[in-house]
Amino acid sequence: MQKSNFHKNLFLLTAICGAFILAFQLFQNKWNLNSLLWVALIYYFSLTWVTFKISNSALGKDNKTFITRIYSAIGIRFIFSIFPLLIYLFFYPEREMPFIIAYLLLYFFYTAFEIYYLVVNLRPELKQKDPS
Repeated sequence: MQKSNFHKNLFLLTAICGAFILAFQLFQNKWNLNSLLWVALIYYFSLTWVTFKISNSALGKDNKTFITRIYSAIGIRFIFSIFPLLIYLFFYPEREMPFIIAYLLLYFFYTAFEIYYLVVNLRPELKQKDPS
């Protein structure tokens, strides 16, 4: 994985998501997206960066290590993504549905982004191992 390309595109994804959040907060008065969504955006940026480091460290290793680290990164991402949402549901009586939907959309965007970079990085290795 090209780290500089990943980091540049991660910043770009975060900027685009931030622009959408800002646009919804400014132009949609009926949808009350609270300030916790900005915290969630920074949280997903950090979580994606950490799971990228875990996944990236497995690329030069054997298949067993690769699978173990990838599954560990997926598990870490899921646990650390669902835990703040559960805290929000238990301790915030408002339970604003637009925030929950936006939080889950951020989860899907950042997860798809990381999976894309894993798949793109695996393609050169598959071409090198293919004898044809």
